Amino acid sequence: MKPILRRVTINPQCSFSVRRDAGAALVNNWHYHPEIELLLISQSGGTQIIGDKTATLYTPHHLVLIGPYLPHTFIHDEKYITPEVAHKTTATVAHFFEDSFGKGFMELPEMTAIKELLSISKYGLQIVGKTLKKVVPMMQKLPEASFTERMLLLMQILHHIADEQEYEVITSKGFAGTYSTNDDERINKIYQYTFNNFHRVIKIEEVAAEANLAKESFCRYFKQKIRKTYLQFLMEIRIGHACRLLIEKDWSVAEIAYACGYNNISNFHHQFKKIAGKSPLLYQEEHLKKISQHAS
Repeated sequence: MKPILRRVTINPQCSFSVRRDAGAALVNNWHYHPEIELLLISQSGGTQIIGDKTATLYTPHHLVLIGPYLPHTFIHDEKYITPEVAHKTTATVAHFFEDSFGKGFMELPEMTAIKELLSISKYGLQIVGKTLKKVVPMMQKLPEASFTERMLLLMQILHHIADEQEYEVITSKGFAGTYSTNDDERINKIYQYTFNNFHRVIKIEEVAAEANLAKESFCRYFKQKIRKTYLQFLMEIRIGHACRLLIEKDWSVAEIAYACGYNNISNFHHQFKKIAGKSPLLYQEEHLKKISQHAS
């Protein structure tokens, strides 16, 4: 997860970039770029971090619209990028600027809704509901489409998202403007250390040392930049991993708690319910029920 200002390569014959990644190319890093990003992840799961929000996702299709310079990453679960199944997992992404469609184009009255959508994208948007189902086939056509068709498809996708407004704002409103690109290396070290060690007890002093900060300074820094305490962030990572284990492993709740870094089962239950809104067993039962209904 080396922190970078990602440079997007655009074909001289095009006004924006489109690509599809699979397999090893799906391994991502904590990055940002001046372009707006429209990203569709298909047949995958893992941990998504956009701005100050962390989420664990396991879904057939996941679509986000990420504004300029909004730091983000998606850490794919290793099982989705093994040689045996990697071909089923793809990331289709378009990078573009607001003026990619032409200088002054977004000032046309017909573009008002899309211009507003792109403005809100600075907080990151997750596309949901019927809109998601409608635009997924369009996103999947982008890489193979002719250059002219790409332009038309992208405009159609943005039109549907702006018109139907079936999206959820991802980051907190307070996050915008608080992030500096100078923070990349330090935030990266904190994230990487957490992903590598969340399965055991982590002391604040350990992470602070990774960030080259004293404990008190580290706590203030993390809260200011990520808009949550480090312990809240750590809890989200652990509970997200627990959700996956509850779905995929035939383990007891106690075994899962220990595998996620909890030595106190009662504390695990309390934090799981705080994040997931229900007990671990109820979460597992509801998920299995959905699978059974889908199969029938």
